[in-house]
Amino acid sequence: MATAGARPTGVMPGGGYTAVIEVAQEPDGSFQWTNLNIAAAGDEGRGIARPAPFPALTSGFVAIGWGSDSRCVYYADTDGAIIELRTDGSAWGYKNLTSRIGVPVAAWNSPFAVAGTRSRTMMLYYVEEDGNLVVMKARGTWTFMVKRRIPKVPAYSPLAALQNGRGRFVYFFDKHHHVIEVEGFGQPVTRITDLTAFAKLPSASPLSGLTAVGWGNDRRRVYYADTDDNLIEMMGYGDEKNTWRSQNLGGKGVRQLEDGSPLAAAPADRAVEGVALCGRAAEPLWAKSGSGWDTQDIYTTRKGARPVVAANSSVACAASTDHRPWVSYVDEDDHLALWRGPESDRQWWDLTADLKLPAPAGVAPQGPLALVHTERGPRLYYLTDEPEF
Repeated sequence: MATAGARPTGVMPGGGYTAVIEVAQEPDGSFQWTNLNIAAAGDEGRGIARPAPFPALTSGFVAIGWGSDSRCVYYADTDGAIIELRTDGSAWGYKNLTSRIGVPVAAWNSPFAVAGTRSRTMMLYYVEEDGNLVVMKARGTWTFMVKRRIPKVPAYSPLAALQNGRGRFVYFFDKHHHVIEVEGFGQPVTRITDLTAFAKLPSASPLSGLTAVGWGNDRRRVYYADTDDNLIEMMGYGDEKNTWRSQNLGGKGVRQLEDGSPLAAAPADRAVEGVALCGRAAEPLWAKSGSGWDTQDIYTTRKGARPVVAANSSVACAASTDHRPWVSYVDEDDHLALWRGPESDRQWWDLTADLKLPAPAGVAPQGPLALVHTERGPRLYYLTDEPEF
């Protein structure tokens, strides 16, 4: 259900505001879009509905989906408060987690990362105003911690997170562009590892994206770009004598990345399905993992044209239960695009043209975008500063 025509409380006709938009595919294959800030509005009485707090365009956001059609979206509002949008597949609601449980406000440019629903536990990570990492844990109720001995997260660093049978992990770049791994929550003592030094990894590009997936007893995969714009895969085998190794995927079938390419990895049941990235000509690519690595071009279905990714776009990806990859990005015309692979059976949608979507926010840092896949299908999220009333 699209929410065009609705005007938030306190916003005058013609006045602007920011909003989170969800684009969801229905079982019949059609798509619909919803303004979640209006859909999650709280009842103030006397016929007044108060919309969910508006997102800050300078902050990142994340989404997570599970089960039949449960999903959550997390972001910082214009005051830096941490906001949760949640649905079980029917109505949307929201919570201000800063006012509710006292979590610190987010830094103006904070990235966000979310890790799984393993063992009915979800982890949320972001950066507070002093550059410290905030670790939030949801298991029925929310708890959180801020450990000052964890290295500060620089303003340019993304965050990536995963869960496996061993525990919960978050990754970021420190001020030396080293990959830092933080394991655990509370007790036992949180473990901090400089993986670049420990595993003798290639140096990361100052503009690199970062993504990670985990599975099994303790399988971990972390991806970033080195200073030569090659995709580096870090492989952790904690259940095999706690070893790490890495490989340069640039020599194994993955093309060089565009300088500063965003990255997004999709997990398979017991492996990595693949990584979405941008190539040297800003073309969207799908790096497929299997018996080896190869790079698939993402073409449109309109005369086989190769799209160009907008300079400020991120990429987002997910894998369906039948192992089909889904990739989304914003193209050079500021249209929201969605691609479904594999290359032999691909489909492509210009969602902005097809659904007359509000434009993606042009000033938001690298997008941002989020994509999840529930049993009902893909759900895509983006920010707009041009919502329709």
